[in-house]
Amino acid sequence: MLQEEDEALYEIASDPKGEEIQKLSVIQSLPSLLATDTQSCMSRVVPKMQQSLATASTEFHIAASSTFKTILEQKLVSHNVFSQTFLQSILNSLESRDPVICHAWLETLLDVIELLPVEVVRAQILPLTISKGQLSQAIYSRITCSRLLGKICTRFDSAMIQKEVLPTVHSLCQDVNSDVRANICLQLRFVAEGLGAESVKPALLPSLVELASDEESNVRYASVQTIVYLLPHLQEDTIKNIIAPLVKKLCENAAKSEDNVICIIAQELGKLVLGLEKCLSTSEKTWFLKYFQQLAQMGIPSLKKEKPQYTFIRSSPTHDERYVECRRHCAFNLPAMFIFVSSSSEDVNALLTTFDALASDHYYMVRRTVACGIHEVAKVLGPKSAQIRGNLIKLLKDDSEEVLQGLIPHIGLTLEYLAENQTIRTDRVDSTLMEIGKALLKCEAKVAGTHNWRLASLMHAQLEILPKCFPSDFIYSYFVPMAFSRILHARPIPVRLAAGILFLVLLRYNMKPIQRAELRNRIITDLANNPDCYVRMMFVRMMIEALEIFSSVYFKEHFFNVLLSMAEDSVANIRMKVVSLLPQLKSQLWIPTDKKLLTSLESILRHLVNNEKDRDVLFILKSVTQKLDEMDVKYEGQSLTTKLTKQDIEDAKKLEEEKKLSGIGGGKSATGTIVKKGIDKYTSSHICCFY
Repeated sequence: MLQEEDEALYEIASDPKGEEIQKLSVIQSLPSLLATDTQSCMSRVVPKMQQSLATASTEFHIAASSTFKTILEQKLVSHNVFSQTFLQSILNSLESRDPVICHAWLETLLDVIELLPVEVVRAQILPLTISKGQLSQAIYSRITCSRLLGKICTRFDSAMIQKEVLPTVHSLCQDVNSDVRANICLQLRFVAEGLGAESVKPALLPSLVELASDEESNVRYASVQTIVYLLPHLQEDTIKNIIAPLVKKLCENAAKSEDNVICIIAQELGKLVLGLEKCLSTSEKTWFLKYFQQLAQMGIPSLKKEKPQYTFIRSSPTHDERYVECRRHCAFNLPAMFIFVSSSSEDVNALLTTFDALASDHYYMVRRTVACGIHEVAKVLGPKSAQIRGNLIKLLKDDSEEVLQGLIPHIGLTLEYLAENQTIRTDRVDSTLMEIGKALLKCEAKVAGTHNWRLASLMHAQLEILPKCFPSDFIYSYFVPMAFSRILHARPIPVRLAAGILFLVLLRYNMKPIQRAELRNRIITDLANNPDCYVRMMFVRMMIEALEIFSSVYFKEHFFNVLLSMAEDSVANIRMKVVSLLPQLKSQLWIPTDKKLLTSLESILRHLVNNEKDRDVLFILKSVTQKLDEMDVKYEGQSLTTKLTKQDIEDAKKLEEEKKLSGIGGGKSATGTIVKKGIDKYTSSHICCFY
């Protein structure tokens, strides 16, 4: 193989017009060649490959840059060999006039710096980097220098950075080109990490202050990002005396300018205020809160008569997109802002007004962003979370599917936080609980009417939290009918199964024995005995989930025989599915208590062996029969001499919980004003009348 590659490389070197696919094949196979015969590959293949780089195509350079990184990552050659051969090719290729080739090799070099010894970086990479940062070099070279310096600082200690890197950093911060200044500004965070907190102030702050006041917006834009990253590395007196006033100045200037700096401030304001918080006075905190509120109103006519703190640039079609982006960033930063003002009840109430405005924004992406973080806001507000219930209801009823996509993944957490803070309770039904329940059902109906089956399935999964938040009677009257309706009538199988799992969870946590009996009866009569084979198959799928949800004692008492009887179903696919579950069913049995169930299982198995005709069922039956023969029957009292499995321990916990739930249901039931609905009320029309 090595000889073939050698010949191919000879053709490449001697024929510049050689087939491109041949060249790519050679370079891509280089790691495997090095792994099999390093010495021969280094002496015969690598030199010819290096020669071919001078005239190679862009695609070849991109493939080579990736291959060189792979060689170092996999340690196919020593660091010494790599630095003498491959590293030189990387550094030489940075001089290419093709920007695509330069970018590919630059990305490789940035990765290589992380892997090579510090001595190699200092001796071979740093000199080239500094030379590229000279003012006489092209703009792209100086930008390349900026990026390389940032990466090099992650490898150097503080003394080396101050002696060998800082002079070039300061020079680039003063560069005549704004793109160079912006790029070095973004690298200051890595320089700061290497310097340490004590050295940052004298070494970097003067440059940062100057960059934050730069006449070009792209430099000021970069300075905002850099300040966010630098805050953890700065001492408190530096933040209080230099950074906080600097940030306020940036915010004030951005409000008056017609550029994108306002967008990055809106994006990073949450991190900024939390980083500054410990050094701000009460009046300064109020200033930042009011500034945030003004940002959140950009592009929206103010309904208040009072004059705003800042007059932002006038609205025009060209600015509308920027305004929407600012409001969207403000929506994203709401949880951080609530943390920022959490110590002041007055400020929290003021911020709730802004929260309400953003949750009602006319642009759906702003509302979606609010929806994505509403669970975090509920967590931060704690006892005050009741004040966002109206916004939650509003978002649940939103007509935009995109908004619901942001809200639904965290509905469970949001409801849980509301329950923890007594906004909704399991022992009473009030107007708040009724409104939230109504909104949840409307949201579910909206999602069920879309083609987004993943979102519909997720909605049902999120509603599994209901027993911890809502009264049992309320769930039985409204959410159980909805779940059963979806099991029967939803089209996508994942949605029907998710609804089935929800139904089983609601059954398990139902507090009243009569209601539980009705629900189990409904499963058997309307699912297991349904004339539609697809519904019967859904019953089998639900039983697989029931084995995980209920304890083995509960399952054997209520579902075991019904599921076992499905092994004689008229449809082969259903029989095959049940047959595959027989080993799992047998593992649930304990002798002598479950002797009748074991006899039933063995009887069904004999019947299938003697009478089954379908070849697919027979194929499954053969392997299942062998597996059942190999399984040992479990005897009661065996647990005293045998170590319990994790599954046995979990099963015991489920049984204990079910006993407690049964005790609650048999005793004093949860109070509520919902009238009990009979099983004949489980229709979609009953759900519709609720909302």
